Amino acid sequence: MDIFSARGGVVSEVLENSVRFSGSLTVASIADAYATLVAGMEHGGPVVVNLDEVEEADLTLAQLLEAARRTVAAKGQSIRLEKPAEGAVLQVLQRGGFLNPDDADRLEFWFGGKTPA
Repeated sequence: MDIFSARGGVVSEVLENSVRFSGSLTVASIADAYATLVAGMEHGGPVVVNLDEVEEADLTLAQLLEAARRTVAAKGQSIRLEKPAEGAVLQVLQRGGFLNPDDADRLEFWFGGKTPA
């Protein structure tokens, strides 16, 4: 089991191929979140991201996870959220224009086939 703690109020863990973020995930801490996500992706196989304890987020989190989604797809891997996006993350997606109903792959990633609230 690998555990990674990030600075700047972000607590991040990588447990096998599960990555858990918590705290504030903003431009001030996104470099640490990036390092944690890359560590989880390096294990190979599917990556599951848990955002349950994210208290604050900005557009950089959505951009990071979108880039990761495309990167793993290009490598033949997969990444998914443990639960559909909600709370601070959902607000960022709504404000940032990430919820285009014509982009089925993106909606599947963020909501796991469920209809966004």
